[in-house]
Amino acid sequence: MKNQSKNGKDWTKLSDNEIVKLVIAQNQKAYQELIRRYQSKLFSYLYRLVRNREESEDLLQSVFLKVYKNIKSFNTQKNFSSWIYRIAHNEAVNFLKKKSKKHFISIEDIQNSKDKLEIIDIQKNPIDSWIAKELKKEMNEALEKLPLKYKEALILRYYYDNSYEEMSKILGKPVNTVGTLLNRAKKKLMEVMKERWK
Repeated sequence: MKNQSKNGKDWTKLSDNEIVKLVIAQNQKAYQELIRRYQSKLFSYLYRLVRNREESEDLLQSVFLKVYKNIKSFNTQKNFSSWIYRIAHNEAVNFLKKKSKKHFISIEDIQNSKDKLEIIDIQKNPIDSWIAKELKKEMNEALEKLPLKYKEALILRYYYDNSYEEMSKILGKPVNTVGTLLNRAKKKLMEVMKERWK
């Protein structure tokens, strides 16, 4: 019965916001369900920014602690996912500001469409495969040189496939600003890569 709420419903049938209401009503099992739903996703997000397992785990604990402390202030008419990612974003940014050193971020297999970067994994033959690997390596090293705000915008868009609206909520910026930020991030990334190719 571990996946059932006190009223007998399966946890899987409840929305995030329904579970949040149970947490606000002091249901500990509901809080455990929120952790179960978001633990691995948030850890992955934090790790991509911090690049250290132990530090990411510490940050994750801080995120869930802040969620628990502030959950009563969450507006259940809004998107819980954006709210919890916003908390994770703040924790990571504050941590990196304190640490103030560069972190390695890997972005692979980014599709090229209207507003996307392109790294295509070519498997036609060993030479093409090697070229694709070298391009990914170049991209990784270029990303490391970008300011955090640009790295994070690229991660949210291309790793997690967030919409501009979702990014707006997580980053706390207007949608138009998000679009501008992404354009600048890609431009900066290309500038860094061009410098490396000179």
